[in-house]
Amino acid sequence: MIEIACGKTGICFHFTFFAAVALLMIIDDSNIPIYGLYACLLHESGHLAAMLICRQPIKRLVFYGAGIKIVQAENELLTGFVKELFILSAGCCVNFAVYVIFCKSDMYLFGIINLIVGLFNILPLNSLDGGKIIILCFYKLFTYEKAECAEKILRGINIIFIPMAAIVFYLVGIRNFTLYTTLIYLLFTAVIM
Repeated sequence: MIEIACGKTGICFHFTFFAAVALLMIIDDSNIPIYGLYACLLHESGHLAAMLICRQPIKRLVFYGAGIKIVQAENELLTGFVKELFILSAGCCVNFAVYVIFCKSDMYLFGIINLIVGLFNILPLNSLDGGKIIILCFYKLFTYEKAECAEKILRGINIIFIPMAAIVFYLVGIRNFTLYTTLIYLLFTAVIM
């Protein structure tokens, strides 16, 4: 792993990130892999902008084979409900805004890929924005014990849903390396957390 310090924030590039990008370039020589990478960068830029607006310190940015991850500073994990909701939803909002801007232009494919990235990240999976928003709402609306129980139920649903999604993607002909790498990562995090 390569780590570069940028002020108090570490920017990490894992080997799997370069491997995934290289493999995508070999498999698909169209603009789709580049557009996908840009859509992911825009998504994370939305989270970063929201964190800066809310004055949330960023400990590390990690680029890995399944995507990009933002790690908050440990002492800043607990923020208010509205701020956390704003930060979690900002990435998908950026993707949806880019879709609206580009959907009727010559670069409509870039808009469509942003729509897909936004929709994928809003899925109710624990490690994605959608799942984190649901868990945030559990802790806002219920007692701690009930929210913790609901979070465990959601994790169980994830463990069943993720392999089923992979099978459906495969059966409909989607053979995207990054998608399956991401699904494996999501399954792994759902099982161990």
